[in-house]
Order: sequence, then structure tokens, then C-alpha cells
Amino acid sequence: MADEKNNMTVENIKKGVKKESKNVGGIQIKTYTLEDQNAKISSVYAVHSEKEIEEKLMAYEEKIRLEEEKKFLQRQKKTADQMKAEMFAEMEDSGFDFGEIASKGAANSVILDPEKIATKLKTIVKDDRIVCIGDSITYGYMVEGTLTWIGRLRREEEINLLNVGINGDMTENMLLRFNEHVIDLNPKACLIMGGGNDIIAGVPLDIVTNNIAMMADRALQKGIVPMVGIVPMPSHKKIPEQWKGFVDYEEVKENLAVFKEWLIMFAKANNLPYIDFDTHMKEKLRAGYSRYFMDGAHPNPAGHKIMAAIAKEAFIEMGILKAKANDPDEKFAL
Repeated sequence: MADEKNNMTVENIKKGVKKESKNVGGIQIKTYTLEDQNAKISSVYAVHSEKEIEEKLMAYEEKIRLEEEKKFLQRQKKTADQMKAEMFAEMEDSGFDFGEIASKGAANSVILDPEKIATKLKTIVKDDRIVCIGDSITYGYMVEGTLTWIGRLRREEEINLLNVGINGDMTENMLLRFNEHVIDLNPKACLIMGGGNDIIAGVPLDIVTNNIAMMADRALQKGIVPMVGIVPMPSHKKIPEQWKGFVDYEEVKENLAVFKEWLIMFAKANNLPYIDFDTHMKEKLRAGYSRYFMDGAHPNPAGHKIMAAIAKEAFIEMGILKAKANDPDEKFAL
């Protein structure tokens, strides 16, 4: 009897089907209403285009990613006080003078050992672990992992880079997670690149520079060579209009320029290797700079490709990668 009932329902549906089509935002949506006259039930099915399905999937994946990121940050927040206490205790044991920091600031108080850095840098090869700590420019916001500048160098040059960037991260949290995400991983070197989110949020420059200096000092105390990364300047032509309502980008631009100048001086004064993505991207691109950003602030896959080329050149200069004589590298051709 069940089969007979189902057959009758199917026949009724075939006879009672109604179809409507409409165009919504350039997407053709077909709606089928199936009526079972005996049961007096109507069901509506919306058939979407491939484009709309893809957009929904991307939105869902982004939602899941943001939820996971939120959970991670919540876990970090729960242990922030504990991490801070442990980090400060270790720094006090090593003779770090917090009184001097209070009066002069870490950026002026921290003095690294240039000879120690140069000696250790000479021993690093591409198979040695190098941890990259930072924000979305390090993580690769909205870019597949293998297409970020770090992913490209791992895949194409087989350099042992580890990405511990977090979207939206600020230097204070980078400092708080430094033990867990850098020291505990026992790398030979670490690239420290952040500060843009701090400046956008209005954090005073002296606090940002203090955090960078303290991370560099923590690394060297543990025998890890600190490297400095300088992010590419945002392309204001592509900054979304809604962002401009709450951020003064002219002021941000000025503060980023001052911060960049300090990073270069800090690196040179302490003989730290550094990668200036900003200057070299502008030199390589000259025209069409904005085309390499998806929203004015975050590089798109093409932008990350250029960042990979810049980082590769820097690692060759440091001696971590070997230059190939008479073998032009087409992987990063612009």
C-alpha cells in the first residue's frame, strides 16, 4: 500500500507542478511549487545558479573560519594573564630592567648584541625553522595558504617557514603569545611583523615600538635571531568607503610612515636582518600598485606573489637561501 500511495503522490505532483522564474541581481532563480491535491500540501524548492551556490559556500566557509578564529582568541584571552606573568618572571630572572622601561620605554632601553646576531645568522640554513609572527599580512587574509608569500616560499623554495600570524592581531597580543607561538617552537629565527592594526586602532606609537623591541629581546635571550618585517603601505584608492567613516587614513598613513622609519632604525642599530616589503613593492610595481590589494589593506594572491619575491631576495642576502647563478627565477616574474 505504501508504494501505491507514493506512486499516486508522484503522479499528483507531476500534474500539479507550477514553475516561476525571476531575475534577482543578475541571478536566475527558478521556483517550483509542487501541489499534492489529496494531502493539500505545497512545497517550494528554489533552484539557484552556480554563481549563487559558490557565493553561499564561500560565505559559509568564511563564517566557519571566523568562528574558529574567535574561539582561538577566546582561549588566548583566558590565559593572557598567566602568559604575561610567566613572561615577565622570565624577563626579571634574566636581568631585564623594568624600571628603565618605565622611564625610557623598551624601544629605547633594549640593546641587542649585534655580534651575537651576526654569528647566529651565519649558521641558519633553509631547513632550519623560522617562525613568522604577525597579523593578517603574515597570515594571508582571504588568500589560500599555499598562495601566501610564506606558503609560496615553503612550496617553491622549500624554506622552513612557519606561519603563526593571526588576522586582526595587535602587537600586545603578539607579545603575550610570544612564548607559546615562538619560543616553545624552538626556531633558529623569527620574523616579527605587526603594528598596522595598533596604529589603525589609535594605539600610541611608543607602545607599539616597545612591544616590537621586547619581542626582539625575548627572542635573542633564547638564542633565536629576531628579524623585522615592514608591511606594504595600504593602497588608499581601494579602501572601502564604509571604513573611511571611522578611520582617518591620512593620519594612519603618517603614523605608518613614522613607524616604518623607526623599524628601519631599530633594525640597523641592532644589526637585525629586516625585510622591507613596503619599499620593494613600490619599486617593483611603480604603477598599478592598488591592483595588488583586495581591499586596499590586504594583498591579494598577486600581491603575495610579489611579497614572496621580495622575501626570497632578502633571505638570499641573509645567506639562508642560495642564489642560482645564470638561472633567472621565473616563479616570481612580475
